[in-house]
Amino acid sequence: MHLDIVTPDRRVVVGDTTDVVIPGVEGEFEVLPGHAPLLTCLGTGILSFKQQGKETRLVVSGGFVEISGDNIVLMAESASLVGEIVRKEANDQLEGAAQKLRELGAVSVEDENFQMLRAEVDRAAAKLTLIR
Repeated sequence: MHLDIVTPDRRVVVGDTTDVVIPGVEGEFEVLPGHAPLLTCLGTGILSFKQQGKETRLVVSGGFVEISGDNIVLMAESASLVGEIVRKEANDQLEGAAQKLRELGAVSVEDENFQMLRAEVDRAAAKLTLIR
């Protein structure tokens, strides 16, 4: 299978893989050779894949995943490889977004500010989980 991970800023990963685990908005799912065609929303979490027997993990957030034949195209709002994550920055992002959420108070889960801050919290938490 061929995996292509892109963000608005860059092409993050391109290459052949045998197994991909993707965080979807409704939970993780695994893609193996011969997977049925699929277009779905990408969630926030840790994506993993294997290239030449070696596992690579990265944090992805927002966007879409298209599976067609043996091609997987992941168009993410953001993607961070392990070596790109700085623990202090991720901690600061988590604390800052959590504080803003508390200050926001009681709002509907449909509130745009709530959704944006919740995504920031989820991204920072996933980064910290990845580098743990």
